[in-house]
Order: sequence, then structure tokens, then C-alpha cells
Amino acid sequence: MDIIVKDRYSTTTEMSALPVIRQVCRARPEGFYHMPKYKSGMWDGYISLMKGLCEFPTGLLQLVIKELAKNDYKVNVVDTTTVLPSKTVTKNVLNGVELRDYQIEAANIMVQQRRGVADMATNSGKTEVMSAILWALGLPKTLIFVHRKELMYQTARRMEKRLGCKVGIYGDGVKSKRDITVAMIQTLSKMSDLKVFSDNAVVITDECHHIASNQMMDTLFKIPGSYRYGFSGTPLKYDSLSDMKLMAATGEIGYAISNKYLIDSGYSAVPMVFIHIIESYDKLDWELEYQDAYDNLIVNNLIRNNKIVEKAKAASGTVLILVNRIDHGKILEEMLPNSVFVSGNSDMTYRNSVLEKMQTGIPCVYIATPIYDEGIDVPSVDTIILAAGGKSHVKLLQRIGRGLRKKADENILSVHDFLDDTNMHLFGHSEDRIQTYEQEKFKTIIVK
Repeated sequence: MDIIVKDRYSTTTEMSALPVIRQVCRARPEGFYHMPKYKSGMWDGYISLMKGLCEFPTGLLQLVIKELAKNDYKVNVVDTTTVLPSKTVTKNVLNGVELRDYQIEAANIMVQQRRGVADMATNSGKTEVMSAILWALGLPKTLIFVHRKELMYQTARRMEKRLGCKVGIYGDGVKSKRDITVAMIQTLSKMSDLKVFSDNAVVITDECHHIASNQMMDTLFKIPGSYRYGFSGTPLKYDSLSDMKLMAATGEIGYAISNKYLIDSGYSAVPMVFIHIIESYDKLDWELEYQDAYDNLIVNNLIRNNKIVEKAKAASGTVLILVNRIDHGKILEEMLPNSVFVSGNSDMTYRNSVLEKMQTGIPCVYIATPIYDEGIDVPSVDTIILAAGGKSHVKLLQRIGRGLRKKADENILSVHDFLDDTNMHLFGHSEDRIQTYEQEKFKTIIVK
């Protein structure tokens, strides 16, 4: 049987194989068993990623081929996508930077595979690998998706420096297309006509763990490009549907480099995680619903906030406190004179000035909402205080990643987190975070 491969969707004319393909190209979302339609028996919980009768995402091609082989189908792949001429990446192909060995390996592997996910831990140099891939392909028409303004400007600036060419920007009120363009997914998702990108050859999605959103998936599949890559330090959410959507848009994981490798090799700072136990003296707190517990026992918990302030004042160098909510940030800002608080509601000029201040290494206590959770380059952070709680291993590793840049002197990042022994939900989330630290082999110390 033939499988006709195109850049976004592939297809077959062998109708008997469709049941097998449909089984591969479906998955269940997290928590499907709680959904009314599933509980009532009206739905089996599966969501299909196929398009029409017989088209399936090309990112799932290898999974489809494997399953067809198990069912005794002999597959002939007819690849109709464009193959670009390429060069081999070596150490000094980029301006002003010497590539590390694993960055060279990653770029060359991804160029040959033509699609896939680069699972690259924070501080591994994702932008350098992206730039090296584009250099190897001869700087073709490229669209790079990001989801935050700061990340858009940062990526464009760094790529211009590395590649020695002008890089376009689409987002934050700017629409400037060039051969290589960095675009905010939110901007492109609102455009009714994307013909301006009809000549695109390469699609790269940074922080690709966000691909599971319908907004990003729909927009990605409207943009042509035979070469399709995803980059993230935490690409998999261990949620069947989210992970399947990621592979559908980009392909499977093609290269991986871990935090442990970067730390052991001296490229990243060594995280020292201090877990501070927070207790409650009100037995009724233990069974509070999650939202009430978060409000009372995290945002407005004076004991916990005092501990945050104590650790911030005792720390030297640059301190970054990460919160989930604006009201929590404002509370801590009032408790910490001379601190700086920035959120998504802050004026963009102010946000940029704060980021520039952080990047210059001026010692200060910075407080930020999730706009600083991922993507931004802040090499000077010496201490991170995780005030936000939560259970997501993706968010946790992204947050710690803000401080993993190698330090000039003692190469250690101090991380302060909390064991919230105050409520059953918060306690469970604390245990999940501690488990993530153990899995990453971070040194963890429980402080009473």
C-alpha cells in the first residue's frame, strides 16, 4: 500500500488500512473520565486527529507505519515534500559563538530528520541550535512561533546576531515579514488570511509544549513547510492527547539533552533546593476546596509570605520570586521595600526595562507572574523563590530554568520551595514538586 506524504497531512488510498490508522491517530484528554458525555456512555473519551476520511497528521507518520507493519501491511512511502540542499554544521558556523558538541549533533540530526522535537533542557542553547539548522539549510523562508512578546523580541535579536541577517517580527502591533520571521501565535491565529506565509519552507515552534491548545494547532496546520520542528525543555506533559498533538504537529522526539547532563558537564548551575515546611493551626484548612485553599493558604498566608520575605532578604545577588497571581505579587512587593514587581498587566516599556535591568546583573529582588516562567533569558539570577505552588512538572522545571545559567563564581542556584502541610490539595501538589526534584536528581533539603 502507498502512503502519500505531504508537509502537514498524509494520506492513503488503501481503505482497508483506515481502521488501523484511525486507532493510531486518536487519544484521550486528561480527565476524560470526569466528563459528562463519557460518564453517560455517549462518548468513548477519544478525540481523533485525522482530517476527513483518510488524511492523518504527517507528524504521526512513523507511528502509523509501525502499526501498519504489525498488521501485515507492506508500506511504500511516497514523499512529495520538498527536500532542501543542506550543509553540515560545525563549531564556528554562527557569528560570535562557538557551538557546543551536543548543539552540533542536535542541529545535524534535526536537519536530516526534517521534522521532530528537540527536547533541550533550559540553558542548552535552543536558539543557537535553531540558528544552526537554518544556516545548514541555507536560510530558507522560515516562520518561528512563540507565545510571549519578550520571547519574540529576544529570539529575533539573538538570531540576527547569530545569522548576520535581518529577522522579521509579527506581533505586538508589528507586521514585518522577512525570510526568517518570528511570530506570536496569538497574532497569526487572528489573521483570516495567511497567504503572506504561503512560500514558507520551515516551521519552528519554540516552547512547543503549548501546542496542545486548539489555537496553536489550528494555526500551525495552516502554515506550509516541509521542515517542521518543536523545541522545549519540557515537551511532554504525560497526557495522552497533549503529547499526541505535539507529535502530530512536529513529529516524535528526535534529540534530547537533559538538565543532569548540562549540570554534570558544567554548562548549568547546580540547583540546591530548600523545602520549607508550612503548617496550619486550623484543622478546617485541611479540607478546604482548592481555590479557597490557594487564596487563604498561599496568597494571603502571612506565615508563608513572611518566610518568602525572610529568604529574599537573606539572599545575595539577584533574587527572582515567582507567583501565579497579581494580588500575591502586590502583597510581596509591599512586604519587600525596593523590590520590583512585573506582570502581564505591566506596560511593555516597563517590562522591557525590568528585563534589561535583570540581564545586566543589578542585584535586586524581582517579583513576577507567569510571564517570566519560561523562555526569557535572565542569566544573572542567583536565587529563585517558588511562591506559586502548583503541581505541573512542566511549569516547575521551566521556572527553575530561569536561574540555571552558569554562574561566574560559585556555580550554584539556590531554590526555595514550600511543603504546604496546610491543605490536602496543596500538600499533594507539594509532593508532586518534590517528586520532580528527585527525578531530576536535584539536591533537596527539607527545612523545618
